[in-house]
Amino acid sequence: MTTKPTANLQLIYVSDIDRSTAFYKTLFKAEPVFSSPRYVAFASGGDTLFAIWAGGTTPDPAAPRFSEVGIMLPKNEDVDNLFEEWKEMTDIKILQEPRDEIFGRTFLVQDPDGHIIRVSPLD
Repeated sequence: MTTKPTANLQLIYVSDIDRSTAFYKTLFKAEPVFSSPRYVAFASGGDTLFAIWAGGTTPDPAAPRFSEVGIMLPKNEDVDNLFEEWKEMTDIKILQEPRDEIFGRTFLVQDPDGHIIRVSPLD
């Protein structure tokens, strides 16, 4: 019997592993589950990981971004509450304040390498 493949790793390239590790530790309020000099992974629930990798191509902050890191919270109110918490943190760059979309409340922030992070309610 063949194992059914699932998307259980989200990996983004970063230019400075230490800086990005500190950023995502703050963002996720969690310690990594695995750490090496160029690769750091955080638990995302179940067998899913979110990882940062400094061993590949260095991200170009000027390059257009066509994907987002998604953080889904239980309710619209949770989205607003997290925004209020994050807007006080100087190392988190706000790209878009909370607004209503067809899927609920959402806002955007950016990590140190320009990756876009969208916070929204669960689908």
